[in-house]
Amino acid sequence: MPPPVQLSTHQPFRGIGRGLLILLLLGTVTFAALGFVGDFGQIRDLIRDFSPATLVVVLALSAVNYWLRFVRWQMYLRQLDIRLRWSRSLAIFLTGFLLAVTPGKAGELAKAWLAREFGGGRARPVVAVVVTERLLDVLAVLLLLLSSVFVFTGQRSFVAPIVLVAAGAVVAVAYGPLTRRLLPLLARSRLARGRAALLIDIHQAFTKLVEPRMLLPGLALSTAAWAAEGIGCALVVRHYAPSVPVLASVFDYAASSVAGAASMIPGGLLAAEGSLVLLLERQGVALDAAMASTVIVRAATLWFAVAVGVVAMPWVLSLLRRR
Repeated sequence: MPPPVQLSTHQPFRGIGRGLLILLLLGTVTFAALGFVGDFGQIRDLIRDFSPATLVVVLALSAVNYWLRFVRWQMYLRQLDIRLRWSRSLAIFLTGFLLAVTPGKAGELAKAWLAREFGGGRARPVVAVVVTERLLDVLAVLLLLLSSVFVFTGQRSFVAPIVLVAAGAVVAVAYGPLTRRLLPLLARSRLARGRAALLIDIHQAFTKLVEPRMLLPGLALSTAAWAAEGIGCALVVRHYAPSVPVLASVFDYAASSVAGAASMIPGGLLAAEGSLVLLLERQGVALDAAMASTVIVRAATLWFAVAVGVVAMPWVLSLLRRR
């Protein structure tokens, strides 16, 4: 009988326990801060009052997000001729939710190691898939932010240019001479010494994934995926404040996601919650209701994803043991 696989024996998994502990501590601090700023008893009562049926729908929308992103993951693996059994590919993808608890989601790069271990060939092309996924997520959230121009008519001249400039910067990195010029410079730098071949291999795979025929379907899947969670946020908010437009809640969710990602804090904790509360208050939602909405939304998105990753981890370890 093969020996049990321990997390500590595999380099990509060594930081998961610590990362999860940090995430839990930050989550505790975040929720404690919400209770301190607001009325803890009132927030608790508002959460208890939330409809269980609506919560199921919100969780289902998060599951739709995961499914659409998995379809995107499969599409890009096939484009690079990375052959994995469907079950193994799904296990890697779901475990990525737990690997993403590291700052900047850097731990997700371990999916490349898992793909190699499961017979998917070299790890470098999978790194390009992970990078492309993050690029598309950024573009998708920026597109959702553009939805604000239909709601905040007085801010069109402010919001739209910022989003378009940011999107242009992302596209400039993916296309054109900018990346081709920077890559040789980066390969010769001290930071990348000895990794020039690695960077070139990843870039070659990356260029295959950002071709228009691949980028556009991927962007459509990404936008639909994050819109699903944005609609889930809207359902939560409308339970407490029915007058808030759906697009306004989608904008609030997208903007808070950007704030969380920009903070580089695991899970975007503190930054995402704080910005979502402030944005909901701006929509006229009472402070305690905004805090209750934030707790439920984050539970149905971030913490639900972490729970899925925790459940998937034993599955991955079992596959590693049998490989």
